Amino acid sequence: KQWYQRRVVITAGKEQPCKVDHVSTSKPGKHGSAKCHVTAINIFTGKKHEEIAPSHSTIKTPIVKRKEYQVTFVDGDFLNMLDDNNDEKSDMRMPDGALGEKIQELIDADKTVIVTILSAMGKEAVIDAKAENE
Repeated sequence: KQWYQRRVVITAGKEQPCKVDHVSTSKPGKHGSAKCHVTAINIFTGKKHEEIAPSHSTIKTPIVKRKEYQVTFVDGDFLNMLDDNNDEKSDMRMPDGALGEKIQELIDADKTVIVTILSAMGKEAVIDAKAENE
């Protein structure tokens, strides 16, 4: 297997941005070409997707962007943030679970919070948070 097969982010299943987890190939049969079985994990939900395709076919690759923002304040369930150019972003919900709790703890401790937002195919999600000095 080649190194890029495990690192490339692809669209698998129902047009979801995913990261390749495993690729296996079958030998060509009497009436058909070799098949590739791709197992990929959704980059936003962590859900596993599987796709079987002929080995000569092309799999689409989405454009994935990662950007850091400074959290200025929390307005209800929404984060109000600034990027490096001082452009305001206020349409991101506070994440659920441990990540949301971490952001709230850092804000309550009066630390400058930096969040990382991943965006692909029209979807966005907060994937990480840290204090500015860390």
